[in-house]
Amino acid sequence: MKTKVFIISVSAILLLWVCNNCAQEKKPAGQESENLKLGSEADEPEGGLKLYGIKSGIIEYKHSGSRTGTSILYFDKYGYRSATYSDLVMNNQVDKGWVISLDETQYMYKEGSKQGTKMKNPMIESLKKVNDMEKFIEETYSKMGFKPAGTEKFLGKECRAFKGDMGKILTWNGIMMYTEMNAGIMTYKQEVTKLDINARIKPSVFELPKDVTFSEMPGFGTNGI
Repeated sequence: MKTKVFIISVSAILLLWVCNNCAQEKKPAGQESENLKLGSEADEPEGGLKLYGIKSGIIEYKHSGSRTGTSILYFDKYGYRSATYSDLVMNNQVDKGWVISLDETQYMYKEGSKQGTKMKNPMIESLKKVNDMEKFIEETYSKMGFKPAGTEKFLGKECRAFKGDMGKILTWNGIMMYTEMNAGIMTYKQEVTKLDINARIKPSVFELPKDVTFSEMPGFGTNGI
């Protein structure tokens, strides 16, 4: 259980594996936001710790392999506030939903469901302990079998490369730009198709639905893992 939830948490913040447990019945929240490159009005995170090297952004992804579809990430406060909507298909099963992170708490719910889960965001706790974003990224990917491998360009950005037996990951300013993985019977590719940085995002993007009840993720209390 902890391994599965750790992977979900990584996907929500670094977008490695996206949204196994997500959203309610509505259009992707970003359709409501005005995509104006004016910068976020949100304050910097407490203590100056940043999950991303950019204050705000809207990032669109394409997924292929064992899971197909699209997802979109909206974030501000340097990643301390984010919302990820995914529309994916795996084994002929449609999985649509949301992962919303509000500072230290993460909420997950599926489209059309009245029940969701919440947990203390383990990635925030880990970042606070390390107190260094670059080191934090290296340690996170190292736990998943990926090691630093120089840099590669993707969509015109000079990205940090991480490689391992399962594949490779490219990141830019802490943002996952490209992932290619082969985990036995499961193959997976996730890549950015559109990157809009310093975008103004309406607060409504991060609002939790009033008709969904959130319960604690089993094994993860509000006091940490």
